[in-house]
Amino acid sequence: MRIALIRRRYAATGGAERYLAQLVAALAGTGHEVHLFAHSWTVSPPGVTLHRVPVPVGPAFVRILGFAWAAHRMTRREAFDLVHSFDRTIRPDIYRAGDGCHQAWLDRRRAVEGGFIRALDRVNPLHRSLLSLERHLFQGGCRRIIANSRMVRDEILRYYGTPASAIQVIYTGVDLGRIHPAREGAARAALREALGVGPDDPVVLFAGSGFERKGLRFLLEAVGRMRGMRGLRIWVLGKGNLRRPRSLADRLGIADRVHFAGPVADPERWMAAADVFVLPTIYDPFSNACLEAMASGLPVITTTANGAAEILEEGRTGAALADPRDVTGLAERMAEFLRPAGREERAAAARAAAEAFPLEGHLKQVLAMYDEVVGEVRA
Repeated sequence: MRIALIRRRYAATGGAERYLAQLVAALAGTGHEVHLFAHSWTVSPPGVTLHRVPVPVGPAFVRILGFAWAAHRMTRREAFDLVHSFDRTIRPDIYRAGDGCHQAWLDRRRAVEGGFIRALDRVNPLHRSLLSLERHLFQGGCRRIIANSRMVRDEILRYYGTPASAIQVIYTGVDLGRIHPAREGAARAALREALGVGPDDPVVLFAGSGFERKGLRFLLEAVGRMRGMRGLRIWVLGKGNLRRPRSLADRLGIADRVHFAGPVADPERWMAAADVFVLPTIYDPFSNACLEAMASGLPVITTTANGAAEILEEGRTGAALADPRDVTGLAERMAEFLRPAGREERAAAARAAAEAFPLEGHLKQVLAMYDEVVGEVRA
């Protein structure tokens, strides 16, 4: 097949970016002709033709709308068997709703942040633009929608009345060969030694770009209530504004416990050296990092507003809090999962749960959808 993939930014770091890189490599490796339409990229995947999509200069909503229309025009100029978009664009054959349902995100954020944010959202042209593109896609603007969790599927059905037959839930897969438990391996010892962390010190790992949405402040507030736990360390991976979390850590008296590593290309190395993964997110369609952490043998503590909570077994492979603001409950769950007793059993259970989602199985489902859609178009 001659396939066009659309993604505004193509980079080497970030869960969504790593997912797309795996899909691109798999498609190119199985003989498909793959074209990637993007405005910018930091890596050039082998066997893939790159097309730079122009974006007008201006505020965010202008750039988003400009990219959507430009990508639509460029992909329609050539004879592709299938157009698969990973951003909100115009009339792709398949849209993967990896960013979830924007209306659902706004409602969840308003519930957490309060009235001032609610008032700003109503007049912000960025949100209005995203909702307009979302409405187009979910109300007939594409042939198929891939939802990466049941949560996202249900949100699309609830907010937009999309026919259920147009949506398929395909959970993200994980590369089980690249990511695996290495709790006692050299990588674990080396990273801990480099960061001045003892071999038995409890380590909590957080990974996610956009610290406000991912709930970093709730994690820091919970850690502030755990100052009696000796040796506790927090490792923060991802991109975001550090001013607020650094200031909060200082006020809580835990600045010496928190290490901000920034975006990393090898999160599996950090996962191998940590003890529990925590993501108290306000909204996440399905955090790839949670699945990768489980594949690394880490129990995961997140919220029910994360689609990845659907694959957790409460109390065994992790926990999901109903409210990200429940920092007392979060502190209690972290203390529970950081106990040395039962640690190896929890690690084995987390790995076993992740093994139900191999990358190969995910790709097989995506390719099956490709064949189905192409068959419909040709017919």
